[in-house]
Amino acid sequence: MLNLIMEKFNRIEKEWLAILEGSDPESIIPVVHEIRNSGSVNILPVLFSMIHKKTDPQVRNEIINLLSEIKSQDAVPMITGSLEKHDFGDYLSAFVAACWQSGLDFSNHLRVFTGLFIQADYITALESFTVIEESIPFASDQEKMACIRFLKDAEFLVTDEKMPLFKELRKVVEDS
Repeated sequence: MLNLIMEKFNRIEKEWLAILEGSDPESIIPVVHEIRNSGSVNILPVLFSMIHKKTDPQVRNEIINLLSEIKSQDAVPMITGSLEKHDFGDYLSAFVAACWQSGLDFSNHLRVFTGLFIQADYITALESFTVIEESIPFASDQEKMACIRFLKDAEFLVTDEKMPLFKELRKVVEDS
């Protein structure tokens, strides 16, 4: 399995991967900086899988900072795929905040963020709202309609705490 994964990486990415598999923050942090400076998006899923409790806090923060600075639209499917695949636990809201801070266009992935809005805690819902609000102007009519339908269907799942925010989100999406 690891050989199949390794085949998609170039030589430098394989070197980074070897260091990332270690546990020394002193070695990992410079690699995260190299990845940021290189603009390489191939290794992002590996980095995102490192966002959990057992990862050194400084390393975890560097990865989230890197996410907020990504400017390559090619990263969007990897970001949203990671959101669907991983349980970021206490770090989910920071991960989602980094999405809107990046300025990337998530208009083809509104369903991921509307799902997070409905299912996650209030802070994550607020961060998801911001991603949706920033991306909705670029969404196709089909994507907007799918988002509206999903929100209507999921309204019964919204907690009382999030209901005012939910109503505002529906307004933003429906008025776009």
